[in-house]
Amino acid sequence: MKAIFLIALVVCLVCIFYVQAEEIECPNRGPKDGEEAILIPHPTNCKHFFVCDYGRAIVMECPEGLHFNPIEKVCDFPWKAGCTAE
Repeated sequence: MKAIFLIALVVCLVCIFYVQAEEIECPNRGPKDGEEAILIPHPTNCKHFFVCDYGRAIVMECPEGLHFNPIEKVCDFPWKAGCTAE
């Protein structure tokens, strides 16, 4: 019974992340010269961000205790990232 609940929970979480990724507008191109990747902050969760892959948004999560810094385009200390979404 616990296994079924766990599987259902994982499926729900994957669906939530997929729906959130569908709402993000990614450019239909690769990174520009000098740009390693196209990264977009998550609108409601400071720990998450999106990597754009030719128009497709892929949700990523920062390591524990860090927030995405939209200026530096890295996972950073919360006080330095300045995120107010949470």
